[in-house]
Amino acid sequence: MSERRVVAQALASAFLAGPWTLKGLVERGTEVVGGRAHWVASLARSAMIFFPRPPHARMELLGDLLASRPAFVRGFTDPSARARIVRWIASEPRMARQPWPVPELPTQADLAAWLGVTVAQLDWLADVPGIERTSSPGRWRRYRYTWIPKRSGGERLLERPGLDLSLVQRKLLHGILAHIPPHDAAHGFVAGRSVRSFAEPHARQAVVVRVDLEDFFFSVRPARIWAVFRTAGYPDGVVSALAGLCTNRTPSAVVSQARRPDSLAAASARWRLGRRLESRHLPQGAPTSPALANLAAYRLDVRLSALAAAMGAKYTRYADDLAFSGGDALARRTHKLLRYVSQILREEGFTPRTGKTRVMHRSTQQRLAGVVVNEHPSVRRVDYERLKAILHLCRTRGPASQNTEGHPDFRAHLLGRIAWVAHLHPARGAKLRATFDQIAWD
Repeated sequence: MSERRVVAQALASAFLAGPWTLKGLVERGTEVVGGRAHWVASLARSAMIFFPRPPHARMELLGDLLASRPAFVRGFTDPSARARIVRWIASEPRMARQPWPVPELPTQADLAAWLGVTVAQLDWLADVPGIERTSSPGRWRRYRYTWIPKRSGGERLLERPGLDLSLVQRKLLHGILAHIPPHDAAHGFVAGRSVRSFAEPHARQAVVVRVDLEDFFFSVRPARIWAVFRTAGYPDGVVSALAGLCTNRTPSAVVSQARRPDSLAAASARWRLGRRLESRHLPQGAPTSPALANLAAYRLDVRLSALAAAMGAKYTRYADDLAFSGGDALARRTHKLLRYVSQILREEGFTPRTGKTRVMHRSTQQRLAGVVVNEHPSVRRVDYERLKAILHLCRTRGPASQNTEGHPDFRAHLLGRIAWVAHLHPARGAKLRATFDQIAWD
């Protein structure tokens, strides 16, 4: 930390250590710098203008504000009134207003105690300096990395946290993030919502539009993650630690292991992915990432919901799948809708996946996340008929004859597929279950 920033933080601490009045701020500020410096009063007035109430949870922000004021710059550079710290007046951080029932953790020591780790362990697990990015393979890495091929082509990076970090992240998920509600349009990874609730609003519509996001988790900007925890009421120091626990900077050696692209478009997408991985991002594999991605996309959901309402459409989102639908009026203006959606996505830091956008009219099969929504949410008829035939052959020829893919628990596999059909279409699910109950299992 530079000398100038240290002095600014010392003044911020002193300002917050007593009554938030001009007289009190000036008295404590001059005590810090060891004399009645005329520029301290100007700083105090600036602080009270920017913060009508004392920003106990934003001491670092107050320090940054003070360091940027012309009066401080003059006071720091003027040899006759050079700013120097004579006494540090400590101010304990406090929680800001808490809109949700999250635990009160005003300091990093409180956070460490709540998580059941030492302050030193918290520093290592949070990795605020980003040491992970330059670390070599071994016990000091917080994550294990695996490149996994996608069914649609390309690769995805799975970043699995180590045991200690995973336990901490699960406590954050259930103790903090679970108390912060996402936007009503978000349906993925939200308790009480599902693929069915995501797709159901778009049934029986003249047109359904689907937009996929590229590298959804990796595209969430760090500032959005910090904003989630700040809005929950946590002070700057705790916010920094919480964000560090939930984000990662992928080692350059891991990024370079990705498969070489085979086209210009793939090369461009690969370059963007590399940039996102080497910056702070939500790791795909951390238990906190889905909930944080939903919360960080809150403003995106607000803007897209407003756009949909203005165009007489409906909007829902399931992770990186965006869905819009409406009547004949929207069907005539899908180009306009997509232009506005693309603009909002860029402004919010997201990128639509090239070639994945679909405009589906009622004359064609309208599918969202594998669910057909032309009349009501359902699986594709071909998938239903195939499962129906498999169950019939299991009943007549025995289940072993149909386990062509070698599932270790074929019975559980079939029950899972039946449950998925029943979730979307209870009547069809009941018919399949009746056939299943007639199968003779060893």
